[in-house]
Amino acid sequence: MKQILIAGAVASTALVATVGAASAQACNDADRVPITWSTIAGFYTDAMAKLVSGFEAKNCVKVNVVNIDNSQLYNKQVIEMVGQTGAYDVVTLETSEKAEFAENGFILPMTDYFADKKAQLDDVAPTLAALTTQYKGDVWGLPYYTYTAGYIYRADLFDDPTEQAAFKAKYGYDLAVPTTWAQHRDIAEFFTRKKGDKLKGEELTKDFYGVGLMAGPFPEIQDEMSGVLWSQGADWLTDDGKVPVDAVEKAMDDYLKLVKFAPPAALTVTYDGVMNQMKDGQIAQTYSFFLDQWPNAVTTEQSVPGARMGVAEAPEKKAYIGGFLLAVSASSTHPKEAMDFVAYIGGHDAQMEFAKAGGTSTLMSVLSDPQFATPESRAKTGHFATLLKIFDDMKGFRSNLFDTPFGAKIYNTMQIPLQAAAAGQITARQAAEQLASDVEKICGGPCPIGK
Repeated sequence: MKQILIAGAVASTALVATVGAASAQACNDADRVPITWSTIAGFYTDAMAKLVSGFEAKNCVKVNVVNIDNSQLYNKQVIEMVGQTGAYDVVTLETSEKAEFAENGFILPMTDYFADKKAQLDDVAPTLAALTTQYKGDVWGLPYYTYTAGYIYRADLFDDPTEQAAFKAKYGYDLAVPTTWAQHRDIAEFFTRKKGDKLKGEELTKDFYGVGLMAGPFPEIQDEMSGVLWSQGADWLTDDGKVPVDAVEKAMDDYLKLVKFAPPAALTVTYDGVMNQMKDGQIAQTYSFFLDQWPNAVTTEQSVPGARMGVAEAPEKKAYIGGFLLAVSASSTHPKEAMDFVAYIGGHDAQMEFAKAGGTSTLMSVLSDPQFATPESRAKTGHFATLLKIFDDMKGFRSNLFDTPFGAKIYNTMQIPLQAAAAGQITARQAAEQLASDVEKICGGPCPIGK
């Protein structure tokens, strides 16, 4: 996932007061060690940057936060890493970028640093840790935010007796949260209605669609399709480093069957467009969708009369798992302080405050904390219990896309053939074959896989 998620206010005073007020060290500003953190402009940074003062209060360090638009972050960080400029001490990496930065010596391993901090490492959701922190036996940092995918839907539609009876009459089974992609497709078809048709017994004033899709020209289309591909027992890359053309074609075919049940704007939007459609009362459900959007999705209950939102695991219990990794630049002039900062931001106290602000934590101790399972916390953390289920059900999962040093370059190319197929410009087969050809060119043959 490559963009800024969640719009909304963050209570900065609460964040700083809890973490930053205690244990302040006497330190003159002139003596503070300067470190620079390059990260994503937007909610992620707005919330976490409020915690920087807490770190500075406990350490004689001055943190300079460089906010970079996410579409430019990867390229800017690579340029500085290749040039060994030392411009950034701490970098922010998307899941597919970890192997490249580690393999090329852009970032420092933190295995020794965490040798006496095993409890902190173990607190990271194991499934997420395997994909974001680990490469070739070393630990490369800590994830501080997860955009793992699941399923968000209009529970009020699913619970309506009229809709339940109509669905049962048409499909021969009960309307419920889908456990298979075939059921998901049936639900998408069922809830697609025209203006003037009825929904929950009331006449629609505009067209209504069965599913929202991130089929625009953005990387999120492959995130959305990953759960389907993985549920087939396939991956974007085989263990031999090649694209499995037949499997990708099948996943693309399944995706194309849903396009006709999505708003026409599906071909131009990513996650924020889908959320706007949900909040505007246009769609019944998502596909494989980022659960950190839950605080955004739940506002549908205020914008659509009678709406009640639900969240669950994606069908087949397979979905895209990812997060933003904080890692230390190999050219940092203050690597110890940079590592301390990574450990702080990814640590329990900071993650607790992040969660209270609406951020989606990476730690099991935070996701399972009882205070985040109350009715009062539902609007911000109602998806935490579902994330715990996903991490448990996908335990042991890895993707070769995240274990090849060419992962980032592949990731940033994939949407071109996939979106062309979604738009009807090429067939599913052609998209799969083009992807295979593109990947072979990127890797210069089969892609190396380094777990």
